[in-house]
Formats: sequence, C-alpha cells, structure tokens
Amino acid sequence: MADSRSFRDALGRYPTGVAVVTAFADGKALGMTVNSFASVSLDPPLVLWSIERSTERYGIFEHARHWGVNVLAADQAGLAHACALEADLAKCRTGWEGDTVPLIEGAVARFTCQAEAIHPGGDHDILVGRVIDFDTPRDAPALVFYRSTYCEPG
Repeated sequence: MADSRSFRDALGRYPTGVAVVTAFADGKALGMTVNSFASVSLDPPLVLWSIERSTERYGIFEHARHWGVNVLAADQAGLAHACALEADLAKCRTGWEGDTVPLIEGAVARFTCQAEAIHPGGDHDILVGRVIDFDTPRDAPALVFYRSTYCEPG
C-alpha cells in the first residue's frame, strides 16, 4: 500500500458532511470538528463518529455520558475551522443552547445523544450514541468537506 498521505488524499475524494461534536466538561461547553459522523440504526436510533485516541480532546468524550452532534451549515466553515483548533466553544465565538449538551445555533441538524458504546478502530475509537432528542432548526445547505476543503454541496 502507498504511504499514509496518499491514503488520506484518496479518502479525501469522498465528500463528507461536517459536524461539531459537543459536550460539557468541567463546567465548560466544549467541542471538536469531525467529518466521521454517520447514522447506524433507526430502531433504536443510533449514530456514530470516531476520534483519534491520541488527541488531547479524547478524554472529554471518552467520559461524557452525553454528547451532541451539530451538523453545520455551508456558511459555518469559519466555525468548523475554529472548533478544529480550539475546544472551548466560547473561544470559538459561537452561540449555543442546551442543558444536556451544547447545541450550536445556526446548525442544520442537532442530535442529543446518550453514550452507548466505544469500539476500538485502529488509532481511533468509534463512539456510538443513542439519539434521545434531535431537531432541524435551519433549512440551509450543509457544509461539506472534500479534498481538504470546506465547500457547499452541489
């Protein structure tokens, strides 16, 4: 097989949605940008996303009883970039609401999840959550990640 950079570039040819996964930890609303969000099951309602075990944010989500998935709108690329660099949502200059998990304002879909399982997957862990609530507060195109660039679908 080719080197890991070539593998990553090949994977980048598959467009993915962009989400910010959020949780409360130590009294703060925290999050991280991901493009690994996917549905698993309708009954029961399950979703998944993956996180690299060596990332400094791993502990936030490994121990969280609840986490949120906020599917970003095409006009939220700046927020996606900010949350990729910084965990603290206040420092990312985004509005949010919610008592169980931080739900980002302006997202096109938001899922409140109860942690269900963590499965090892190479250098990542796959986090599975049971959706306990969701909403679609905004009817707008979703943000897409393609070939290492944020873009709008279409």
